[in-house]
Amino acid sequence: MNRDVKNDNNKDAMNNGKIDEKRRDVLKLMAVGAAITSIPLVDKEKLMKVLKPVKLEGMLDYPLGGPSDSQSALEKRAKKKEAKLKKWCQKEARKVCEKYGESSEECKLVKQKCKLLVVKATPPKKGVRYAMALDLNKCIGCRRCVYACVMENNQARNLHIEWIRVLEANRMEFQDLLGSQWYYKEGPKKDKVYIPIACMHCEKPPCVMVCPVRATFKEPDGIVVIDYDRCIGCRYCEVACPYGARRFNWKKPYIPVLELNPNMHILGNVPRQIHVMEKCTWCIQRTRDGGVPACVEVCPVGARVFGNLNDPNSPIRRIAEEYGLFVLKPDAGTHPKFFYFFGPARTPPREGAASTSKEAQNGGGSK
Repeated sequence: MNRDVKNDNNKDAMNNGKIDEKRRDVLKLMAVGAAITSIPLVDKEKLMKVLKPVKLEGMLDYPLGGPSDSQSALEKRAKKKEAKLKKWCQKEARKVCEKYGESSEECKLVKQKCKLLVVKATPPKKGVRYAMALDLNKCIGCRRCVYACVMENNQARNLHIEWIRVLEANRMEFQDLLGSQWYYKEGPKKDKVYIPIACMHCEKPPCVMVCPVRATFKEPDGIVVIDYDRCIGCRYCEVACPYGARRFNWKKPYIPVLELNPNMHILGNVPRQIHVMEKCTWCIQRTRDGGVPACVEVCPVGARVFGNLNDPNSPIRRIAEEYGLFVLKPDAGTHPKFFYFFGPARTPPREGAASTSKEAQNGGGSK
């Protein structure tokens, strides 16, 4: 009888999100490692082998998800995390001020960051269903979205983790990602197409289905999040994801306090502990406050569009109605909310211009 009561208590604690560090460690030891999966992809002529057109009506009829923790419990954890991070920030600030001097710009900056530091638990807005679309005719492969994402989302500087990857593929010949490059050095190139890939925020996310501790879940606004305090690092979600969108931090993440983004969300860009999964959250700390993801804001050619699918006047609805939207790997049955489309014009480099990474940083030398 006592054993049954103990088991019931353990289940209640799991359901309430109360996984302490000791329990996380035990569950981590029980978890099985897994390998990252490869991904296939895209171009207008041969694109239909990889992308599938979707209809607007089909995007609006999925049941909404829900969090695995109550809002009040999430807010309490956010405040606790904020207090802990403020102490860390102030400690690091003293080191910076000792190194550069109390009157230095570095000292003033870090003190300001500590003052502004906040960890929010902003809930999803009722009736909102977020989506993003990317114009394959515009993307120049400059990777500014990648770098902005790293800075905005407090990604570790010592682990080379990037939530966004930009694929360079042959414009006329590519049919899957195996013959393409993640780490190209020059761009844009006229005979190449650039395809950014990140979390697709699926309506039917397989990562959620396989998580043994309900650490990852789909919020009512469509954002698939990870509760880092619950994650045990089993990496089942990494294997289940058809898009290779999840990252695992093998070492303790390090972020210089001078580069810290003080605007945080408990389910988004709050600094992660070691051995947890990470991924794009559509900058939840921004979007739930009415902003747009950093990748959308920084794109020099306006290749990205973000908005509320339920709003007939939103940019994403206009794109869906004017150009049509395509999804990657439709056979996976995940119903992504990250779409691709072909806008009215391409932005290739100028004829005769050198395709250098320096040009890409200056806008790609487009016409």
